[in-house]
Amino acid sequence: MLDLYGHIHMMKIRPTPLNMKEELYIETLRESVTYCVPAGLHDWAAKALRCSTTAETKLAVLETLIKVCTAEGCFWEGINAIDRVISDPDMAEHRSRLLFLAGQMSQGLYEFDKATGYYARSLSCPIRTKAQQIAAVTQLGFCNLYRQDFKGAEEWSRWAIKLGPGSWEAWKNLGVSLEHQKQIEGAFLAYFKAVFLSRGRVVPVMHLTRLSQRHPGVVPDVGDLKPKCYREFEFIF
Repeated sequence: MLDLYGHIHMMKIRPTPLNMKEELYIETLRESVTYCVPAGLHDWAAKALRCSTTAETKLAVLETLIKVCTAEGCFWEGINAIDRVISDPDMAEHRSRLLFLAGQMSQGLYEFDKATGYYARSLSCPIRTKAQQIAAVTQLGFCNLYRQDFKGAEEWSRWAIKLGPGSWEAWKNLGVSLEHQKQIEGAFLAYFKAVFLSRGRVVPVMHLTRLSQRHPGVVPDVGDLKPKCYREFEFIF
């Protein structure tokens, strides 16, 4: 740009802010699972939860209600249902699972800071399964991606992979974290692993092909790669 005296001044071009909702294909992730909900199941689960007397029954009914809430987008109802049972003394051994479910509901509301808190609390519970630990660590990686803490996301993702190397979600999260730290070849390998482990699910394929389009000549061109699985169906009973 020239000033009044003909001097050239360089303008600083600000990078376009990342839209992590689009960068992480969040809508595609949600649409990749279709829940088949029988008529009347929502009301039955809500009533059954109020009438349940044992911890196992409460957890089973709550799991069903949470899936229905996810299918219908009623995330606040899911959080409220968890709040009603999480303080029950007989639910102490299921506290890790309940906190994880609350994290999922918070993610549904795009409240990733709250989700992070729930997942961290889930990990701190003395009673939890390895599967619950892997799931919480994986989701902490995803939450850090949304918050654009890519180094933190990398650390969580590597921990999730160490705990469960077969998790395609953890490999996909690692790929995103490396891509945004300019480690393009490492991101390509992580995405490739996610595609393989997921058997061609749509989101890891989209990440892999987009990376090759963004960095031609740096990584192989896989732009013609197509997903083998666009949508999964889950029947809720």
